[in-house]
Amino acid sequence: MTPVVRYDLVTLAPRSVKKDSGGNVRAIGRISTGLAATATLLAVVPSVNASAGPTITASGLTCHGSAGKFGAEQGSGSGNNAHYPPRGEWQWVRGYCDDINVKLDATRNVRVCTPKKCHGWVKAPKNTWTVVFKNSVYAASYYLQFQGARSVTGWLAS
Repeated sequence: MTPVVRYDLVTLAPRSVKKDSGGNVRAIGRISTGLAATATLLAVVPSVNASAGPTITASGLTCHGSAGKFGAEQGSGSGNNAHYPPRGEWQWVRGYCDDINVKLDATRNVRVCTPKKCHGWVKAPKNTWTVVFKNSVYAASYYLQFQGARSVTGWLAS
């Protein structure tokens, strides 16, 4: 059997999505209390053919269905780009998507910055889901940078 879906029982955010030899998505989650008590859950969720429609995670959400609305912090002047989340804070990959996706309220160039570097600019057209970082890793830290000081709002799915 290939690796299975693992997700946090509190947030229901899967760590990875894999199918077993029978084509079923398997979900195994684990939660601990401060007293080190542990509960384990094993669930089998039917797989979905990606060509037939949206990818469904162990929690039942689609990638874009898990998206959250955001507003970027405005840059402070020339050469100082808008950011999300605000400077000094980090976003993390939630695990609902294979990639980091944005749908912006205005066309903008956007890039993903990780603790090691900022990656290349990607043009995200207005009101269109755009992959801005491929093959993201569950719980990895990042922030979005928008070219120019002007703020922007939109949807973020990861």
